[in-house]
Amino acid sequence: MAKRAPTPCRYPGCAEVLATPGYCDRHRVAVHRDYGRARRGFDTELGFYKSGQWRAVRAAFLRQHPVCSVCAAFGRVVAAVVVDHVVPVKDGGARFDAANLQALCVTCHNRKTAQETARKR
Repeated sequence: MAKRAPTPCRYPGCAEVLATPGYCDRHRVAVHRDYGRARRGFDTELGFYKSGQWRAVRAAFLRQHPVCSVCAAFGRVVAAVVVDHVVPVKDGGARFDAANLQALCVTCHNRKTAQETARKR
């Protein structure tokens, strides 16, 4: 059985030759550490959505609005499980203003989020 050809470390500027493709021992730790740091900083609003204040506002809003607002507009009665910001927080929307909140089912929330993402591109 033929062996693979030796390959250089994937880290830019490193010339260490490896038997298997990837990173050398010296750079493997750094690459994984940087990846973890990038993932932790990916969503800056993550802390907000885990806060006790948001959870309380969300629960109260769902008690007051138990039906998906988009589905209700089409005459369907579907349970709302997501409290969505009409104007996203990342775009300057008010975090706790009831006028900026709407109750949605998962399907409608995913559709709205996909449309917002497509508009940004």
